[in-house]
Amino acid sequence: MNDYGIWTVITPLITIILAIMTRQVILSLLIGILVGYTVINDHNLLLGIQATLTGIIATFASPGNTQTIIFILLIGGIMRLISVTGGVRSLVHLLTNKTRLIKNKKAIQLLAMFVSIIIFIESSINQLVAGASTKNIARYYGVSAEKMAYIIQTSGVSVCSSVMINGWGAAMMGVIGVQISKGFISGEPFEILVAAMPYNIMAWLSLASVLFYILTDYSWGPMKIAEQKAIANQYSSHQPSSMADEEVIDHPATHTVLNFFIPILATVIMVPIALYITGHGEFTKGSGSTSVYWAVMFGTLVSFIWFLARRILTIESFFKEVYIGYASMIKISSIMILAFLMGNVSADLNTGAYIAQISTGVLPAGLSVAFIFLISAIMSLATGTSWGTFAIMIPIGVQLALSVNMPVELMIGAAITGSIFGDMTSPISSDAIVASMATDCDHIEHIRTQMPYAIVTAIIVLIIYLYLGFSQ
Repeated sequence: MNDYGIWTVITPLITIILAIMTRQVILSLLIGILVGYTVINDHNLLLGIQATLTGIIATFASPGNTQTIIFILLIGGIMRLISVTGGVRSLVHLLTNKTRLIKNKKAIQLLAMFVSIIIFIESSINQLVAGASTKNIARYYGVSAEKMAYIIQTSGVSVCSSVMINGWGAAMMGVIGVQISKGFISGEPFEILVAAMPYNIMAWLSLASVLFYILTDYSWGPMKIAEQKAIANQYSSHQPSSMADEEVIDHPATHTVLNFFIPILATVIMVPIALYITGHGEFTKGSGSTSVYWAVMFGTLVSFIWFLARRILTIESFFKEVYIGYASMIKISSIMILAFLMGNVSADLNTGAYIAQISTGVLPAGLSVAFIFLISAIMSLATGTSWGTFAIMIPIGVQLALSVNMPVELMIGAAITGSIFGDMTSPISSDAIVASMATDCDHIEHIRTQMPYAIVTAIIVLIIYLYLGFSQ
């Protein structure tokens, strides 16, 4: 294993700082990747350029990466279909004019939060469904895309990291199982994770924060500026029920919410089925990327049958519309490809292991819990991956807990909490990218507005962990 020293941390930080300063995430990722590969190749710039170009292609060698990228494209097709066939328009009409369920900005934000929470099987799916069903009404009521992206992503990541009957839980139990097999701890992975979940404090406080900002209508920092711009555009010339009319096909069968729910429900329902199948009969052990790939393929197939059967679309017009939807996802897919490659560069630079290595030392027992949280937070911010972070930090937390006589469950909870911090703050987080796409929000603006909220929550979490650590 090569030791790249401080460069292993500088490389991802360059990407994050450039992205926030320039607001050009693709350029920032490319520069960060180039710097990383230049360091890996003994600071040879030409070899760094060659490795960057080769690495972009090599990203597709991973089935998980490829499935996720295809998922992004295909979901763009489904989103296009439910829009042009009147599904989104009909849903907006149902929620506003017909049932009067959504009457103000608080109601639409609460709906977005609720949808993000109830679809806890997979974080990409819950964010996309929540975004598709609420973003048009939110715009009418003067809620910014940045606020909706914050609500949807924070709620989705918080609940997915806390509800264990999904891919997140399976991954965590797998990591804990290794510690059991090596004899560090004893018991069942599920029971240990259940005991650790109350200490996933970032998730619980984040959900409470979302509720606070919704119910009080309070905003500050960059989010306040975004909200003021949205309010200035509130109640434009369109009523909520007609906001999606411009591109809706003129056909009698476009006036039904089934054109929204049939494709979306087919996609959502297929996720747990695919998780069960890919897990060979064990619901929690399936592949997350495979399940969402299967789900969106199934959703596309159901959409094809549904819209052709209702004669809203012909075969030719169906593919014309889905291709338009695919094209709208090119930018997001490009960001995702480079984010995956940045993750590969971080792995080659041993970023996670380096951060853990230089930070592990003799600590007072009371500081150990806060220490695990902080290192996990820094690592997840630098690498943009919560799964990769808790895979490294849960074992470190378990072994540190044993050495300082601290509850293992508390340390596991702190590692998970720190891991999801990066999901909420890093521009190379896949969940952040999906949240931006789901709400039609500029990606860097989403990061700029959400990051201060996440940092404030993290500071409160740190104080709680300090208290818990010294009170043991």
